[in-house]
Amino acid sequence: MTGGRRWLRDLRFSLALLGPLGGMRSIPVVPEQTVRDLWPGDAAKGERLVQGTASHDGEVRRLHAGHWSEPDWPENFRDWLQGFEWLRDLRELGSDSARTRARILVASWIQQPIADTPLQNPAITGARIASWLSHYDFFAASADEPYRRALMHRVVLEARTIMALLPTDRHDWTVLQALKGLLAAAIAIPGQTGFLSRYMKLIDPELERQILPDGCHASRSPGAQLRVLRELAEMRLMLQSTRIPMPTSLASALDRMAPVLRAFRHGDGRLALFNGTCFHSPALIDLVIARAMPRGHVLARSMKDGRFGRAASGNTVLLVDGGSSAADYPDLAHAGFLSMELSSGRSQIVVNCGSSPKKGWHEALRDAPAHSVLSIPAFPPMTWRNDGQIETCPKVNYRHTMSDTDHLIELESDCYRPAGGETYHRRLFLAREGADLRGEDRLDCKGDTPEFVLRFHLHPLIRVELEETDILLHTHDEVWRFRSDGYSSIEESMYFGGPTPVATQQIVVRPAEIEPEQPAYEAPLSAEDATAEQISVEEVSVQEEEIDLSSAENVSPVSEEPTASALPSDEETHVEEPLSVEAEAQAPEPPPPPRLASAIRWAFTRLDE
Repeated sequence: MTGGRRWLRDLRFSLALLGPLGGMRSIPVVPEQTVRDLWPGDAAKGERLVQGTASHDGEVRRLHAGHWSEPDWPENFRDWLQGFEWLRDLRELGSDSARTRARILVASWIQQPIADTPLQNPAITGARIASWLSHYDFFAASADEPYRRALMHRVVLEARTIMALLPTDRHDWTVLQALKGLLAAAIAIPGQTGFLSRYMKLIDPELERQILPDGCHASRSPGAQLRVLRELAEMRLMLQSTRIPMPTSLASALDRMAPVLRAFRHGDGRLALFNGTCFHSPALIDLVIARAMPRGHVLARSMKDGRFGRAASGNTVLLVDGGSSAADYPDLAHAGFLSMELSSGRSQIVVNCGSSPKKGWHEALRDAPAHSVLSIPAFPPMTWRNDGQIETCPKVNYRHTMSDTDHLIELESDCYRPAGGETYHRRLFLAREGADLRGEDRLDCKGDTPEFVLRFHLHPLIRVELEETDILLHTHDEVWRFRSDGYSSIEESMYFGGPTPVATQQIVVRPAEIEPEQPAYEAPLSAEDATAEQISVEEVSVQEEEIDLSSAENVSPVSEEPTASALPSDEETHVEEPLSVEAEAQAPEPPPPPRLASAIRWAFTRLDE
């Protein structure tokens, strides 16, 4: 954001805090219409809140009156607490103590001086306004009039800050969260006409920028796909409940995005772990899809703009990342392009490791070794600058062809060109009704092949058994066999695709060593061999001459025994002449070291009983 734009935004923000032109007396005491929260809460977390403790994303913190941020709080925990989405946990608990606790916590927030309130993030403000209004009947409807009036005044002031701060430089689900709060305020207080007009002005360009023609989110992240679709589903219900005409862009985005989200799922209902995706409850995913697309179970057959491949045959699902990282979303970008995930029925087999917001893990999990793909240990395929922006972003080509139930996916990338690998090729072939997946990973190199490894991270529920040169993978009700022409081993790994991180295993394959072809070695000739070779040459020369057999004078008598001068003496026979310079040059050299194969061929095969 330029200096001029920032100055103008700050000015609008300061004016927003002064209140509407008509003054605060024009604001109603109660909302004209509330909105409905669509998502289930967690009663156990609600009970913790009643006891004064907040729990989110593995973080547990003790709450103190008036304290909405602490230096040691992780950013995602602070944003969640200030967004008030935990009100649904208290509502799920449903007790009088839960209602009282909700009322006290909201009062603690609105009693802060407006100038001291953290309102610079419109996404958090939007989440807070939507949470207040969707849970109004639970905690505020039975409160006294001063409480309800103070709450509605605060809704107007905070909604005005959203108008002042949008649009921002970010274009992800958080912008839609801010717009959702603005829409909720417009429905509750229709007299403030600026809220709805501002929402209508911003929603169309935002969706056009974020949603690709095939329905994929521009970040190329299944997790972001879910978050955006969830925000849009809430907006749809708000507009339908108040009979406000729905923007065409919103209806179109819902119809395109829901089938894509369904295509990102494995048989157990979980999302593929590409580009920053973490665990999301399958039940919640079901609910989001139902709210977004109530007309039926539609599955995206192609994701050509998002550049993902989905090959389904029988009960087997193969998901492949066939595109490069989105430069506009560096926080979600992972170096997992060309990576794959494999599931059979309700059992995931090959996975990626996932993501984590925790420092250290975040950096490690977005690198290539945390994905089921080839990697060169000494060279990362993608790098980030110190400010978090993407520094190098390779090109990826992708093609998916089908023949009946067979699928062929071909991918290539220049990600390892600086390391000497001209092109990285990956070919995946799924056949036999999903019972056979064969692949080849190859590096085209100008010189020697650099050291590389091929990884297949396994789901924690897979039991591994070694059988001679095979690796057997036991799911709940199936057995799969893994084979390769490289050197395969089992190593430790971590899986972040569940509610908590768990240890798991991975198949690591290293390329075979190839013995170089050696030229045939010719030993130097001995004196006898040299004489014999000379005689042979002379005989050939004589035979090649044209001889006139009609004249006896031209025929020389041939002795049946060689003359004495033609035979070497005993003394000459035992003399060893030193090797000439030419002979020394022909002496054998030590064999060159073996070189690495440039390709690994492998196969996952289901063993039918």
